[in-house]
Amino acid sequence: MKLKKTITIVTGPMAGHGGEETVVTKFINEFSGKIDFNLYISQIIGDTTWIQQLDSNTRVTIGTASTNRLVKAAQLLNYMCQCRSDAVIVFTPRLLFLVNLAKKIMLRRYRVISWIQFSIDNYFSKRDKSYFKLADDHLAISTGIQQQLSALGIDDKKIHLIYNPVSKSKQVIVPDMNQVDFVYIARIQFEKQKNMRALFDACSQLTGLWRLHIYGADTTFAQSEYHTCVDYIRRLGIESHIVWHGWVSDVWQHINHANALVLCSKFEGFGMVLAEAASRGLPLISFNCPVGPADVINVDNGFLIEDGNVDELAQVMQGFVNKRFHFSEAKVKQSIDRLYEDTYYQRVEKTLAKLV
Repeated sequence: MKLKKTITIVTGPMAGHGGEETVVTKFINEFSGKIDFNLYISQIIGDTTWIQQLDSNTRVTIGTASTNRLVKAAQLLNYMCQCRSDAVIVFTPRLLFLVNLAKKIMLRRYRVISWIQFSIDNYFSKRDKSYFKLADDHLAISTGIQQQLSALGIDDKKIHLIYNPVSKSKQVIVPDMNQVDFVYIARIQFEKQKNMRALFDACSQLTGLWRLHIYGADTTFAQSEYHTCVDYIRRLGIESHIVWHGWVSDVWQHINHANALVLCSKFEGFGMVLAEAASRGLPLISFNCPVGPADVINVDNGFLIEDGNVDELAQVMQGFVNKRFHFSEAKVKQSIDRLYEDTYYQRVEKTLAKLV
């Protein structure tokens, strides 16, 4: 890779505590010695402390807080018309449209690269999907997104599977010898993406000594999702088994004992929480939803459940309650070797060397 190429990263709104912020920060800081970075954030809607963690040479521009789409588009176009980067990495298809438009208007030669963090089929409209063909190349964070891009008619040679970076953890989470503890770490959503209803329905079939520890925030007005969940588990008669922890900073520092992490999402982009759990030796249980879990879960670290199959989910969870399943913490950690940061950055560097 030639030294000091310039890459501009263009993102949508950032809340300050999500996976996108983590990925962008790690990406910039890892390659800042070899690449000059510009970061355009279309809008900040939450915490900004993550920006301070970026390499100090990163040139950060924050777009308007206006809710008017034309105003937001005009500001990005104005920014991009001044862009002389070697490549522009874009996080959403609508931003792809605007970046490509600026490229044509100003007769620029930068390479336009998409880097989507969500399931394309579940997250974007038909019109949005049409914009993907405007990109010169695509970074795919999961095999599911790779397949979705291919299904849109994009040349497979333009799709580069890189996954997402997972930090190796020295922490080892071991089972509680007296009671089985399941862990859920995600937003509180009853029937939307996170699909907690399916988890509660599976829990209602369990017998024996077990608890479900829930870590996550309800971002809705008046905590409506949380209250819906509480009412539902009360009707199921399992409220004594549920432990609500709310949103917790550095959540893994609060978990010393657990038997498995459970995820019942209707769709994901990568399923980072699964990889974070595996890096700590914690077994995994997840629906085989689009997209991500299938890249993380294997026979050495857990169970990939037929998408939406509550009965199968309950059977696997009951197997943990009955102490039928035993996973080596060391083997669980090793099961995601290809996702750890050292391997990830080698893979990304080779990809960037070809594209930029």
